[in-house]
Amino acid sequence: MTSDADERQWAIAAQRGDGDAFAALVERHHRGVRACLVARMNDPHEAEDLAQEVFVTAFRKLADFDPARPMAPWLRSIALNLLRNHWRKFRAQAIGGNAELAELLDQQIATECTSEREPLLHAALHDCLERMDGPARELLHRRYGDEESVRELSDRLQRGYSALTMQLHRLREVLAECISRKLEKIEVSP
Repeated sequence: MTSDADERQWAIAAQRGDGDAFAALVERHHRGVRACLVARMNDPHEAEDLAQEVFVTAFRKLADFDPARPMAPWLRSIALNLLRNHWRKFRAQAIGGNAELAELLDQQIATECTSEREPLLHAALHDCLERMDGPARELLHRRYGDEESVRELSDRLQRGYSALTMQLHRLREVLAECISRKLEKIEVSP
């Protein structure tokens, strides 16, 4: 077990360029720095990478460190600053707000669902639904016609939630393809 006096001596020696002294400081504090980061991040591998970056930064700023003070809080402050920078760098960027999204949807609906085209879309949807087998059609009706939640359907049908969401996704894709094919035939014909 090392003492605070040993740590001060290592810090002074590291500031003078002693690589072994700095390695001893890294060995003493690596676990604490990593734990500080792992507790705040979802990915332990990213936390490990960031912990290594903490010690690279500490090495570069070693001249600024006061050996009379404990090193652990100084390293944690470096770790938290790097973590904040990491979050800023990798934060998901929103593409517009709800107003912009609503406007885009309104434009698409206005383009694709004109008063002339809307009856064709409904007829194609109705025809495509009729061609589906009974259980698939019933599932779509319960989810979108009766507006049952996926959780309610999962409980009622005694099926896994994920399996049900995947089936609904595939059924929507099948419907979309069927409707597109029907509309292409109608819009291409003279």
